[in-house]
Amino acid sequence: MIITVFEDSNYSSLFPLNINRASCELRCGAFTNLERINNLLAPDDSIHLVVREELTTLMKERYPNLTVNPEMVSQGIWLNGRGLWNENKLKEITSGRSYTNNGVLMAIQNHEDIPFTEFHQYLDSASLVSTEIVIQFIKNIWDGIFLQSEVIAADAQNFIDYKQGDIHPTVAIENGDNVFIGGGASVRAGSVLDASAGPIIIADNAYIDIGSLIQGPVYIGFRCVINPGAKLRGNVTLGPQCKIGGEVEDVIFQGYSNKQHDGFLGHSYIGEWVNLGANTNNSDLKNNYGLIQLTIDDKKIETRQQFLGTMMGDYSRTGISTMLNTGTIVGLGANIFGEGFQDKYIPSFRWGKNDTTELEKFFGTIEKMKQRRGKSLSSNEKNYLTKLFEKQLLK
Repeated sequence: MIITVFEDSNYSSLFPLNINRASCELRCGAFTNLERINNLLAPDDSIHLVVREELTTLMKERYPNLTVNPEMVSQGIWLNGRGLWNENKLKEITSGRSYTNNGVLMAIQNHEDIPFTEFHQYLDSASLVSTEIVIQFIKNIWDGIFLQSEVIAADAQNFIDYKQGDIHPTVAIENGDNVFIGGGASVRAGSVLDASAGPIIIADNAYIDIGSLIQGPVYIGFRCVINPGAKLRGNVTLGPQCKIGGEVEDVIFQGYSNKQHDGFLGHSYIGEWVNLGANTNNSDLKNNYGLIQLTIDDKKIETRQQFLGTMMGDYSRTGISTMLNTGTIVGLGANIFGEGFQDKYIPSFRWGKNDTTELEKFFGTIEKMKQRRGKSLSSNEKNYLTKLFEKQLLK
């Protein structure tokens, strides 16, 4: 069977993490949404992707074994890439029906091929008569932050055999049956692993340095480094190859990002290839305990959340002792520095408070960052980022 994972037309609610990625690439817990679906495939199944046309080249490069934006969208099961799909939910998708959650189309079992050019029109009509399905999904970019506790708890079932790491004899472990450590991982002297409130999953080759405090639920991804004395205070997702220090709680790092030094980060979603400078701090609670409003350009967004920190796009960076306000949105490729609290909306490619970054210097920095983790900037991504930069200059 062909399973088509689609990006719906309301992707703007996933800003700024959606600037250069599809909804199915968002991470919550041990897996991205696409990885979750891939884990459910039978041997004869395959995945097709339907995404925004401007992402086609990037997605084909990232997923060379998948079909992206075919001329004809094949019959089979169509799944919204926002969904955190599992085996039980997939079994609910039965022949010839469409499924919505609070008005959002989540899935279709379809018996006909549909031209790509007519796909979204077909989705709109399919949602008019549908069956309600109860499923976790990322409607707004901050939703994953608040889903982590339950998601990481469920993800732990995939790591039952993770009892392979090297744990120093002085490490204090609470509820050891809920601690899962992969091959090549290491937990050094004086660290505390407290899994009483939820599982701690430490992936292969991760390194937990001396005196770290890890409180579950937490997922620490492949080759992550937790610096000496770091405090991960629960509901934390770290994608691959992050380096984390200081105090972190209720945070998702998509991957390949650094918060090496002291400073607090809470109720935030951080993209890839981000660097938070020493003593960067964010607020995630207003002084009046009110609900938090976000601003994107001139648009106000009511989150209905009392706790919310920073949503930061890929390749953005903060200088030393940067202060980020409650409910801050940062685009892609911003370089943030300067005294006092920063603006609550920082557009892509902003340099300081008022200037714009120089594109070639930006690319030079990206190359250096990626080389440190054995990666490189492809010509396709460079072209995509150039178009984003030129579009931002016109605003």
